[in-house]
Amino acid sequence: MGAGASSTKPSEEFDAALKGTDATGKLVVRNCNLLVLPPETLERATHLKELRLEHANLKQLPASFGCLALLERLALAGNQLETLPLSFGQLKRLEELDLSCNALRSLLGNFCDLGALRRLFVYDNALKKLPREFGALRSLEMLDMHNNSLHKLPKSFPCLAKLARLDLSRNKLRELPEAFGNLSALRVCNLERNMIRDLPELFGMLEALEVLSLSNNALYRLPASFAELTDLANLSLTGNRIECFPGPQLSGLTALTTLTYAANRLRQWQPGEKETVLDEDTLEDDQEKNDEANEDIDELSRSPSNPLAALETLQYLDLSDNALATLPSRGWDRLGLLLHLKLARNHLQALPTGVGSLPKLERLDLAANKVTTLPNSLFSSRTLAYLDAQQNALQELPANAGECEALDRLVLTRNRDLRGLPGSLSRLSRLEELRVDKSCFLALDDELTAFCRALTFFSAE
Repeated sequence: MGAGASSTKPSEEFDAALKGTDATGKLVVRNCNLLVLPPETLERATHLKELRLEHANLKQLPASFGCLALLERLALAGNQLETLPLSFGQLKRLEELDLSCNALRSLLGNFCDLGALRRLFVYDNALKKLPREFGALRSLEMLDMHNNSLHKLPKSFPCLAKLARLDLSRNKLRELPEAFGNLSALRVCNLERNMIRDLPELFGMLEALEVLSLSNNALYRLPASFAELTDLANLSLTGNRIECFPGPQLSGLTALTTLTYAANRLRQWQPGEKETVLDEDTLEDDQEKNDEANEDIDELSRSPSNPLAALETLQYLDLSDNALATLPSRGWDRLGLLLHLKLARNHLQALPTGVGSLPKLERLDLAANKVTTLPNSLFSSRTLAYLDAQQNALQELPANAGECEALDRLVLTRNRDLRGLPGSLSRLSRLEELRVDKSCFLALDDELTAFCRALTFFSAE
């Protein structure tokens, strides 16, 4: 049945589509105005193993729908279903079910009799709760219920021993069952945009977990067991209330490559830590100590006061939109794999020299801070390709800026005190884009002016 089809005789259209399905056992009806399925029509479809009635304007299913006992795959997405018939629990062979984009408010208890169900999609509905027997779906491997109105999960939920992928984002969950950590097969878990304040103490029992999104909740801490998630590679904590960096809880994440920790009101690296600002003299002292006492600094980099140093596998780190006034002065040498560092919209006044010495750093975002100077080490980088330092308090760039041989994009706009650029900048052979303020551009000598005009993209706002 093609797109745009409509009929006041749904049984005739359904019968027409049924023709030729004896061999395939598959029927697809979508983008039509089916409205209802007469029971007598279903009697002629009991041989089907796969049925897709998508965007067919169905408002309800017949009470006898369970007679389709051979069904293994069923898609009812994009209809107007508010309930499922009692007989639905008779679909014992069903392995994949798509009920997404309907108006379901609840599921009956016998829904949990679908013991063969492996993949379930119920996103974009109006579910407020799940049956207390939901954990009886022991074969379930993938569950997507994002964008519903769930307030809590049943205590039986952690009995889903085979569940590997879970999406409960955009609900109204305030807590998780205490035994949530029993989901031992869970590899991908999306809980973002709920109202979760705390995680179960044994959350770290999710030993198979690889991807976890907890962004935009109300978390104020992580449990101690979090450090046991040794397979976790991707973690998003953006948009919570964790004001002190949870170093001990993250220290055991030996596989972590991506950490998104934006918009958390983060202001401290240790509980009770005073907010200090690294001045230029402090940065120079740090560089001297790096040169003179490598062993001592190596020991410091492992200390609790440098919580980032434990994340040695990290490739992407986002600390944007926090309240950081300073960064750890040492320990950056442990982040040898870091490619992308985002520090935008904090209160930073300076960078430690170690940031500039990150051996693989390709992208650095410092926009909207209070940075007055950048370390020489940053422009000695052989890998840095993108630097966004707009909306800071820069007064000048280091004289060695032209040594940053991989740099292809440099953004320096809205630095009101930046008057001119170092002559070495003209040696940046790979630079394609440069953005500066008009006052900065007008202070350039003829050679730099010509260099700027020859770039693929140049802006003097």
